[in-house]
Amino acid sequence: MFVVFFVVVSACSRGDAARTGAEHFIDAYYVEANLPKARDEAVGLARSKIEDQVKLVSGQAPADPGQRPTISYRLLQSQDEAERDRRGFVFELSIHLDGGEKLARRTLVTMKEEGGAWRVANFQELD
Repeated sequence: MFVVFFVVVSACSRGDAARTGAEHFIDAYYVEANLPKARDEAVGLARSKIEDQVKLVSGQAPADPGQRPTISYRLLQSQDEAERDRRGFVFELSIHLDGGEKLARRTLVTMKEEGGAWRVANFQELD
């Protein structure tokens, strides 16, 4: 049953290039904590934010993967196509820390179509 659900959910997001791009960004930035990969998905203000963060952490050893929190997410809201080249997506992040503590955060990812591809124009945490 779980496999069928996963295939259906994956197929739905594949048909929406803006949503797929937003999910790739969430994966890179939050789940994998891979700033260079997230930066590659971004333009404008979003790219500037990530470049600032890259500068802040340069020279620091990366966190041990075993000490990083486990993060999962789900889509809460998708903006209708009010503007043809911009879409917004609100995701709920579930952050599981060592010791069993769980946090929830909401993040808005604004996508912009540029040159036939959807890129992250901005992102912000709402909580």
